[in-house]
Amino acid sequence: MSHYDVNELVRSIVIDTLGIPADLYSTDLVFSADLGLESLDLLDIFFRIECTAPVILSVEKCGEYLQGTVPDTEFCDARGIISGRGMAQLSTVMPQLDTARWDGKLTLDRMLAEMSVGNLISMVENLLAEGQAAHA
Repeated sequence: MSHYDVNELVRSIVIDTLGIPADLYSTDLVFSADLGLESLDLLDIFFRIECTAPVILSVEKCGEYLQGTVPDTEFCDARGIISGRGMAQLSTVMPQLDTARWDGKLTLDRMLAEMSVGNLISMVENLLAEGQAAHA
């Protein structure tokens, strides 16, 4: 399998998709707060990455990555609000997440919007590594 420069891949796709100036790009940018990203923009970014690298990016795959090994019943409640255990898991893959601000308020729907560009890069790198392991 070819090597992918995931940082550059995501950088070019985010800049192109969202039309932001290259000098404003940073891996610390949060999709909702900093980029005003809407769900269709995120799906477009996922699609463009899929067209370039051998990964499958879907809301489900993203959720699996963010949720880690925490079972569904322990990750959130019936209303979709992320639990304390879920927040602890998210803080490991989304270190920028202000867990105190979102405690008892962060929903599954909102979770993706709180991702940063750096979180997306980590997720793509993880998926590529999983794919390489599956083909080894």
